[in-house]
Amino acid sequence: MSSLYQRVREARNRLGLSQESLAAELKVSRSAVAQWENEAGTRPSVDNLVALARRSGMAFEYLATGRGARIFGTPIVAEEAPRYQALTAQQQQLLACFDALSPRQRSALLELLAPFATRPAAR
Repeated sequence: MSSLYQRVREARNRLGLSQESLAAELKVSRSAVAQWENEAGTRPSVDNLVALARRSGMAFEYLATGRGARIFGTPIVAEEAPRYQALTAQQQQLLACFDALSPRQRSALLELLAPFATRPAAR
């Protein structure tokens, strides 16, 4: 049976990623991934093991314990960028104003704007 550090390395190699690339995808440091792949290193948290299992397509049970089926499914590619990632200056201004409101004011504004969201936008 393989050790955890070997299974972590196997998952990364299955994806063809460097330690740095995997670390960026899992939002951890490169040294954390290096530690996980070192026999005397630290162990990944359960959350990081889940993320690695999802990303690599390996079964969580196999990755965590070495038991069970090795492969669960196809690797999950990094998620698509959020729809609102690049905001215009006007959108940024609107969000800044919204953030300055109290929770009660925010609710009232959303109720006021809701009917407009169902109408086609005039360009």
